[in-house]
Order: sequence, then C-alpha cells, then structure tokens
Amino acid sequence: MDVELSYDRAVHSDFLIHWTGKDIDQAHDPKWYDGDHRSKPDPIVEDLYAQRLQSILTYGLWMTEESEREVSVGGSKITIPPTPQCCFTELKLSDSRRHARRYGRLGIGVKRPFLFQRHGRPLAYYGFADTKADDMFLMACWQDLRDRRLLNFFKPMNSDQTELTYELYAESEWRILLFDEHLKDRKIVDPRDSANVEENKYFNGLPPEQQERLKYLIPLDGWFAMIIYPSLGVKNKARWEDSYGVHREIERIKTTPDHGNQVEGLRSPVRGNWPIEVTVDACRNF
Repeated sequence: MDVELSYDRAVHSDFLIHWTGKDIDQAHDPKWYDGDHRSKPDPIVEDLYAQRLQSILTYGLWMTEESEREVSVGGSKITIPPTPQCCFTELKLSDSRRHARRYGRLGIGVKRPFLFQRHGRPLAYYGFADTKADDMFLMACWQDLRDRRLLNFFKPMNSDQTELTYELYAESEWRILLFDEHLKDRKIVDPRDSANVEENKYFNGLPPEQQERLKYLIPLDGWFAMIIYPSLGVKNKARWEDSYGVHREIERIKTTPDHGNQVEGLRSPVRGNWPIEVTVDACRNF
C-alpha cells in the first residue's frame, strides 16, 4: 500500500537558492534579460560563470556585508547594524529568471538543514518600506535584543512606499548571519586567517575590490543539492571541460564522510544523488 509522506503535500520548496553573478552580467551582458527567453552565447560570460561556480564549489559561498540601515518605525528611527551574511531564496523554479535578473544567473541550491546547522532562518518581513515601517515586533526587538545584529533577520516587504508591489516579500528570503562558534567547526571560514591555508591563498589572489566585499566563506557540504546554470553554454563548459574541476569538486563535497547529509551523499562504488542541474532558461517550464 502506498503511504503518503508529509513532503508529498509540502507548500514550500525543499530547496533554498543562493544567487550570484550580478557583477558579471553588469560588466559583460547587462541586457541578457531583454528579447526572447533564451540566453545568448557569450564565451567571456560563460568562462567567468564557470570560474565562479568552480570557486564556490572549492571554497564556499561568500558572506558579504550590507551597509548600516536606518528604519523609521512610527515616530522613531532605529538602526540595523551591518553584519556578514549570506542570502538564499525559497521560490518556485519558474520564477528563477526574474530573480536572476536582480542578483545574477548562477544559482546554488541547498536543503534547509544546511541553513539550520548555521543558525540560518527565514526573514521576518514588515510593512512596507524602510522609510515608513509600522511594526511593533521590529520595535520590540530593537529595544530588547542585546545583539542587535540579529535585526538583520528583518526586511521590508517593499523597496519603497509609493507603489506596493511587495517585490521583496515575494523573494521569501532566508539568511545565514555570522556566529563565531561556526568558525571553530569550519561551517564558516575566515579567508583572512592564514591558518586557513587554501582559503587564505584564494583570498589573496582576488582583486582588491573583491577582497573588500568578501568577509567570510561558507563551505558547501552534503546538503548541497542543485545547480542552476546561467545558460546551456556554461553548463557544458562546467561539465565537460576538466580545467574547471567542477565534476571533481562535486564528488569531493558529496563523498566527504563528516558532512551533514549521509543519506543523500555519494559513496563508492555506488554513485547516487548528484545535484540537480538545470538552466535558468529551462526553469521557466517548472
């Protein structure tokens, strides 16, 4: 007899997606979204995205830092201090193209426990914008929290108050913030620390503007579950050109014995549960 499991009727996606590549698109292909639904081949863009994927698989996701935010709540102004963070979205794959337009076309998908193990959580949204918020919970947390960096788990539903599109709320965003205890177990890695030899070498090889942005790295583990490629060209480069080492790095991540997801890992000689691989253009069909 078939047994219906709880996830058969799940309302939310099992995947959380981190998007990257906005800098690549702005510099080399700012109009990729215009015209038809198929991304145009561009060898420079494809190479840069393949390199970005390789660096993420090898060293981890970047934690960056937003500027200090000032929010108007009622008649008061509160300040949300900056802290290193990494953002993910919980959305339907069919919405990927629209979301990639804002943040970049390379998506790295993980299962929820990847965030839980790093004290990540979904954001608490308030209405409507930073310039005019009316949220008693936000104000109470600002008054009572000793560590106000936790206020980075709050976000407005709208980018401005003149047109209520709720476009930020539609992202269903999750975040990982920096907690020092995760540096000890290497769930988060400081690339400026020379004791982290490979990550430090990677950091020192970055141009100054990228060194300024990169605060910490979050290595991928067995909960890594999906790659959304910017185009078929990038997927082919990553999968079939050994110089990028993508196949090798995926196998390393999935076979490391101490990762958090033994059930979905890869074990020799049995090969199973390779991450799902799709393209942004293909996602519109899901």
